[in-house]
Amino acid sequence: MTKLLSVPRLLAAVCGLLIALNAIGAEQPPRIPVEQFFAEPDIRSVELAPDGKHLAFLTTLGTGKVGIALMDLATGKIEPLVAAHDENIEFFLWKGSDHIVYAGDLGGNESPAYRSISISRRRVVALAESFRERYSDRANWADLVDELPYDSRHMLIYGPKEIGSYRPELYLLDVVNANRTVVPVSLHGLDQFSFVVDNAGVVRARSRVLGDKSLFEIRRDTSSDWTKVAEFSATRPQWSFLQFAADNQTLYFFSREHTDTRELRSIDCRTLKVSEPIFHHSEGDVTEIVTSYDRTKLYGVGYETDKTRYHWFDADRAKLQAQIDATLPGTENTIVSTSADEKLVVIAAASDRNANTYYLLDRRAPRLSVLGKANRHLAVEHMQPMEPITFTARDGLAIHGYLTRGAGSNGQAAPLIVNPHGGPYGPRDSWGFNSEVQFLASRGYSVLQINFRGSGGYGYAFEAAGKREWGGKMQDDLTDGVKWAIEQKIADPQRIAIYGGSYGGYAALAGAAFTPDLYKCAVNYVGVSDLNLITSWGRGRSGRGSDEYYREWVGDDKQYKFDRSPLNFVDRIKIPTLHAYGFNDPRVEIDHWKRLEPKLKQFGKTYEIIIEKDEGHGFRNEKARIEFYRRLETFLAKYL
Repeated sequence: MTKLLSVPRLLAAVCGLLIALNAIGAEQPPRIPVEQFFAEPDIRSVELAPDGKHLAFLTTLGTGKVGIALMDLATGKIEPLVAAHDENIEFFLWKGSDHIVYAGDLGGNESPAYRSISISRRRVVALAESFRERYSDRANWADLVDELPYDSRHMLIYGPKEIGSYRPELYLLDVVNANRTVVPVSLHGLDQFSFVVDNAGVVRARSRVLGDKSLFEIRRDTSSDWTKVAEFSATRPQWSFLQFAADNQTLYFFSREHTDTRELRSIDCRTLKVSEPIFHHSEGDVTEIVTSYDRTKLYGVGYETDKTRYHWFDADRAKLQAQIDATLPGTENTIVSTSADEKLVVIAAASDRNANTYYLLDRRAPRLSVLGKANRHLAVEHMQPMEPITFTARDGLAIHGYLTRGAGSNGQAAPLIVNPHGGPYGPRDSWGFNSEVQFLASRGYSVLQINFRGSGGYGYAFEAAGKREWGGKMQDDLTDGVKWAIEQKIADPQRIAIYGGSYGGYAALAGAAFTPDLYKCAVNYVGVSDLNLITSWGRGRSGRGSDEYYREWVGDDKQYKFDRSPLNFVDRIKIPTLHAYGFNDPRVEIDHWKRLEPKLKQFGKTYEIIIEKDEGHGFRNEKARIEFYRRLETFLAKYL
């Protein structure tokens, strides 16, 4: 590999990215402005066209809204392709090498409007409307089922059978003219369901819920009917279908049927024979499979313990990774996109102190070129390392997490912010760059991220240990983490706060109400205040999948729900609280705040509130996001 080469200066001129290699390592002011942490990234979601002639990525295009830029790899020319208007473009994908499909939701409703654009003709076609139009006469919404990577013209979606109807059908959506063709797979009577298509675009595998059972079914070939291959409890499905190999006979899937942590297996769709484990790690879940572009080879698997790691089956792919890692030392280097012939490769290089830097590797030369840094303002030397930690909870359970020490703490006890993640069941905090954590650390706060019981990635037993433990043992794990940090002289016991979003917002409220002497202040970001409000997990989430899951995992006893809802114990709160909600949130609806605020007023509590009318479950628009963190900074400085 040759010396690293930078992208032409045209990138800065046309797209306003202002990316330069000498920005890495340049001196930064001691106090980095809030905007530099939370403005939209200069470059992200970098994707190669299958023919390797173009490369596209998300950027602001200098407008403050996220759009798509296009790079001609023959000339190096970069130009704006799609500028967002009323929504941020959240993701895009190539369909063939001439069309890009892109989407973004409106006002945080989590239902994207889909559009396509032709690279050669620059013609935009509306493919589907947003969820907010679903009940209008013009509604034509769509949920993506499979992008059909080997079909340059179609995607598999489900959408309304009739305009204005909620009853869905499966369709092939033509990205050139927006026509929809019904796929003859009935959805009648199906509640929670998912489908997997083979490489010819035929629906060949599905999982569905029937009563209290979760069924996994396949079709032996394109003309066969459905055959059940596995059955589990609806609240504990132990398989998860992934994708077909190139032979359209081998179907990969994750399984927990015989192990606590997730393993990779396959099933032969003709013989129905399940393979022996292809890969399993006792300390963490398998998280992904890595295949060749055409799926003829299983290159390897990704799995997560304290960090994300890879195991390679293919010697050539292992050699390529070793060469990349030797060329880019000190970062975790992930191939995020390739051309169809795999001669061109996009690499994302990152670490706990370094946001993604993107590189283009031309394996024919070979030549490695810098495409850009996600955040050119944040120098590695001004960021803080993230340390994996482990402590023992009061009942003997080992709890893992991460500690990022505050800038300037120099190993001394510092003000600490406990930052529980959302979910709570399944998600986890992971090692890597986190702009929110680095922002807080830059202000001198140490940040403790605890993967409390119920978190994913550590096996089913650990996850199930959090069942019906909202405000109980899951909260105790956070409290025990604080006590550990005090004992280790990491935290100043007089300066500890709790701040989280979604379930983490609930945990912040629970911390303030149930352990009123532990924290000096609390920040609730789109958090649950009343367990009675989440039986169906928000608009559009009713049915078996939500109600039965709620009863099994959250808890449905009336007294339990009362006792575990911070709303009912506002009188116990002794500390100032900051709250932030999106008015259009489909997950934690604004009613959580409408019930909470009167109680805060009734008991004369000190609180601040931020409500964004055009936001949902988290503030996605740059202006609202930056303003939230400004308020957060001021609040923490005042009370912590």
